[in-house]
Amino acid sequence: MFLLSFLPDSFLLWVINTILLVGLVGTLSSYFIRFIPPLFPYAGLIKTIGIVLLVAGVYFRGGYGVEMEWRARVAEVEAKVAAAEVKSKEVNTVIQKVYVDKVKIVTDTKIVIQEKIVEKEKIIDAECKVAPEAISILNEAAKTPGASK
Repeated sequence: MFLLSFLPDSFLLWVINTILLVGLVGTLSSYFIRFIPPLFPYAGLIKTIGIVLLVAGVYFRGGYGVEMEWRARVAEVEAKVAAAEVKSKEVNTVIQKVYVDKVKIVTDTKIVIQEKIVEKEKIIDAECKVAPEAISILNEAAKTPGASK
């Protein structure tokens, strides 16, 4: 059945309709063949073949209908996935911008804290005691930059 997906849909539909039509003609013509004496011995065979082709045609036509429904569903889902990918790219751009901004804020805060430590280094190291300036700088460093207060 996988190989049938390589055939064009119109050709496949034509083959299925031909099988269905030949089966219908074979089934109905078996009743008229009885009135033609040379073909009378073949009436049962033609009727049997006609019924088999008619049933096969109906079966294939139903399978074709289901296949087309599934292909339509797949196309619909592929369209939704494509729309979601576009939306995802837009959201990723926004998220990346926010991330870059947060990294910049953290880097700026880190530089400011390092500068304060360099400024207050002599006061912090003067008596080997923890100076209140060191505690305030460490508390400042522990705060999340850009967080709501």
